[in-house]
Amino acid sequence: MSSYTIIQNTSEELRRRIFNALASAPDADLNLQNPEADITFSPPSDQLSNNLTLSLYLYHIEVNGDLRNQRRLAVGQSGIRLPPIPLDLRYLVTPLDDTETINQLIIGRIVQHFYEEPFLTSLNGTPLDDSFGGSSGQFRIMLESLSIEFLSQLWSSLNTDFRLAIGYHVRVVPIDTTEVAASKRVSESHAAVGLMTKGNS
Repeated sequence: MSSYTIIQNTSEELRRRIFNALASAPDADLNLQNPEADITFSPPSDQLSNNLTLSLYLYHIEVNGDLRNQRRLAVGQSGIRLPPIPLDLRYLVTPLDDTETINQLIIGRIVQHFYEEPFLTSLNGTPLDDSFGGSSGQFRIMLESLSIEFLSQLWSSLNTDFRLAIGYHVRVVPIDTTEVAASKRVSESHAAVGLMTKGNS
């Protein structure tokens, strides 16, 4: 079941993936400690701790337009459930090192990793194939083009200086509904075949 925690779980899985990719980068020592200490979910800001390596900021959630009108799901012989809510998650990934060459190394390694492994098939070791009909068993991670205009507006709203950053789009993340409603459904049907004759008038 994809419960309401799946958004948080997806963010934590992305953080683990990014941390492991950076920690295993060949010929680079980024002096990492652990995912929680090095990668924050907070928006990038000049006020963040200098010990942080990266900001993984979930800045937008929207309903996936292709899957928003799914059919209701049968539950047993007498129940019906609303389909999962299909969501797309958009992240801003911002390296936070004071040295821009290090920031470029971080971006390059993240892009390389998700290009080679663009799917999430499990969250903290739990497979994604147990949703109530709303998930394909994997989430796709896509590098997203962010315009200079969008980034300028974003940095302005965050009240911080412009920084090197990239965007990632994760789709489709379903949240299952918990309510099951009673529903009368046709369990069998009968058909009669024959000739009709007109009576005498």
